[in-house]
Amino acid sequence: MSSADEILYGRDTLRYVRLALLVVPLLLMVAIVIYGLLNGKVEDSISSYYLGPSRDLFVAMLVSTGVLLVVYKGAPLEDYALNLAGFYAIFVALVPTRLGQTLSSLTSSAQIQLIRSVQISIVAVLVVSAVFVWLEWKTKKWTPRALHTSKLSTILSLSSTVALVAFIGLLFWRSIEGTDFAGVHYAAALLLILSMGVAIASHLGREDLCEVDTSGGRPIHYAVLLILMALGIIGWFVLNALGIAQALFIVEWYEIGLFSYFWYLESRRLWEAPTPREKLGD
Repeated sequence: MSSADEILYGRDTLRYVRLALLVVPLLLMVAIVIYGLLNGKVEDSISSYYLGPSRDLFVAMLVSTGVLLVVYKGAPLEDYALNLAGFYAIFVALVPTRLGQTLSSLTSSAQIQLIRSVQISIVAVLVVSAVFVWLEWKTKKWTPRALHTSKLSTILSLSSTVALVAFIGLLFWRSIEGTDFAGVHYAAALLLILSMGVAIASHLGREDLCEVDTSGGRPIHYAVLLILMALGIIGWFVLNALGIAQALFIVEWYEIGLFSYFWYLESRRLWEAPTPREKLGD
């Protein structure tokens, strides 16, 4: 196989990773629509489907999305933010929002079994994540210095790292405590949204995006998407205050939709992007 073929195959692989991140959420969306038509109701959050017939698709969609976010490689800050988003997505999938309610309906032996299952899952993900970080560092593909190319990137990367350390601390505390893992799901969901926001914010001020054609996103799109994502978080408090039971469900899909649109813009912009060799005319 020639090096030119390898470059083309690598580009195709990247394209399919991007397409998969647009298509995979459709699995859960279709399942939720079918569930709603059959049962005549909509749950109060996406994670509520964890306890229903859509559980398998819920977990599969989030875990596969998390893995794809980690696998995808971009600019240093974007890559870091997407790695964190993938990390948090897996915990949104593995630790249900109503675990305490579920445990109260089980026998003592079943409660212990479920708690042990969650504990094992948490430890397994943390160990694999630690190995991944070590391999990234060992292969020199990532260094902390690459995250501090500007004041904005420094602030975003440090904030993300502090949030990550706090979340890992929460995981250890809840795992040792071994009761209902309160706060883990909501913390992971919030940090997932914030990490997606950081990935979008990483495009602000990038000189290589100042001149792009109409097939992709323009710099102003990133700022608008960030504002809309922030309004979505505020909207959750407003809808919740109004007593709308599906407030969280609405906001979750709203945020997913915004990030999917961002991913669509980036996919179009980079679909025919030339490789470094092509830029040099080789």
